[in-house]
Amino acid sequence: MIPVQSNNTSFIEQLNWHSNQATAVLARLSSGSKLLAPQDDAAGLAVATRMEAQLLQLQATANNLTNAISFTQTQNGYLAGAQKVLDRMGELAIRAQDATMPDEIRALYNEEYQALKDTFNDARTAQYNGVNLFDGKTLTVAISPENGSVEAGGVDLFTDEINTVTANATNLNTLADAKATLEAVLRAGEQTAIGRASLGSTLNALAMASEQIAISRTNLSDSLSQIQDTNMAVDVTNLAREQILTQNSIFALKQANLQRANALNLLS
Repeated sequence: MIPVQSNNTSFIEQLNWHSNQATAVLARLSSGSKLLAPQDDAAGLAVATRMEAQLLQLQATANNLTNAISFTQTQNGYLAGAQKVLDRMGELAIRAQDATMPDEIRALYNEEYQALKDTFNDARTAQYNGVNLFDGKTLTVAISPENGSVEAGGVDLFTDEINTVTANATNLNTLADAKATLEAVLRAGEQTAIGRASLGSTLNALAMASEQIAISRTNLSDSLSQIQDTNMAVDVTNLAREQILTQNSIFALKQANLQRANALNLLS
């Protein structure tokens, strides 16, 4: 309650009151927050503190999801390249089965085939930030206790079918070799296609989880803003009012001092 004006002491108390109010409003306007100290709103501060912690957790989850999406997209890029390599290896294996082909030409096909095996091996041993892309291990991305987790990774390019293609035994030296190699390449191609299909599902799940986190962050930020952000329009008005009242208090105090001085002069 604003003190009632009665004497110089009350004028000073009133001046201090309005001056302190103006300072508090100015602090809120400068910081943009109406929760500058626990006494401003203890309950609101407690809620805001919990919300800020939740926002930090959501941001960390969003970062993890972004990394998981990048990891999966990198997998998909390497698999797309590996699939093209296998397609060319299969084409060479079919060409090498041409019975009218001289051995010299088949040897050239085999030379390209062996080079493609090395290219395929480079793809299946690729890494992302030091983590193997195709060792078949599942990476679990935690979202929240309520929403569980999303799994990424899980693509294995070291299965028996694929290992057969990259083994030294596969070649195009003879018609029989070319036929056996083609069968191995086709089996490996099926494994690679299954891997790419699984990545599509993984990317969809990660994208949905990322969207949910973004919505949660937006909603939580809006709620936090309602609790701690100052109302600029209201506080600008309050500041102007308190400044006017402060000036009025100063004027009233000066007038009281002047009247007191005049009274003392009359008595002297």
